[in-house]
Formats: sequence, structure tokens, C-alpha cells
Amino acid sequence: MKFKVVFGILAVAALVGCGPGGKSEGSKSPAAQPAPPISTAPQHETQGVIASVEGQVLTLDHDGASAAPLAAGRTVFQAYGDVLAEAPLEPGARVTFKFRKLAVGEGWELTEMRGR
Repeated sequence: MKFKVVFGILAVAALVGCGPGGKSEGSKSPAAQPAPPISTAPQHETQGVIASVEGQVLTLDHDGASAAPLAAGRTVFQAYGDVLAEAPLEPGARVTFKFRKLAVGEGWELTEMRGR
């Protein structure tokens, strides 16, 4: 009889310990993190030359876009895998590209880039 009581207590304790509980912030997987907001800013198009590539950050010497308040010169752009997958990435490559203002913070993001 004592065995059944002890076994019952252990079973209940095990179920309570394995039940659903709040996860701490540190245990969230990267996939559970919210996606960055998508910019709704208008796109602009211009052309230029790739000055440097560092991961997903490209520096371009470009003709500028008057509609985007972006003067001709050298600008750093954030780019994502879908844009970089089909674009030439060697410094000195001549490109035509579309860009827009970042949704959060200062700066610009590339939305499309192709060789010319």
C-alpha cells in the first residue's frame, strides 16, 4: 500500500514538472523572433558601380535619385539574400538597382539589382 502512495506522488510530481510552462526570453529560438517590419516606402531606380561588398551590406557609387532625396555619390545599402542571389557581386561591376528607405532606422535597402 505504501508503494502505491509513493508511486502516485512521484507520478503527480513528474507530470507537474513536465507540464506546459512559460519559457524564458533566452530560450526562444531565432525562428520565434518577430520578422523585421517591411518598408512601405516607394521604390526608386538608378544605376551605379559596386564599390564593396561585406556580407549583406553593399557600398555603391551611384547616379542618385532626385525623387528619393538621394544625391549622386557613395551610399551604403542593406541587401537580403533574394536580391543578392542573382546579382553580380564583384567590386567594379556595373549595376542597375531599385532601392527604398529602411522601415526602421536610417538608411536604404536594395529591393532589386541586376548587371547592366
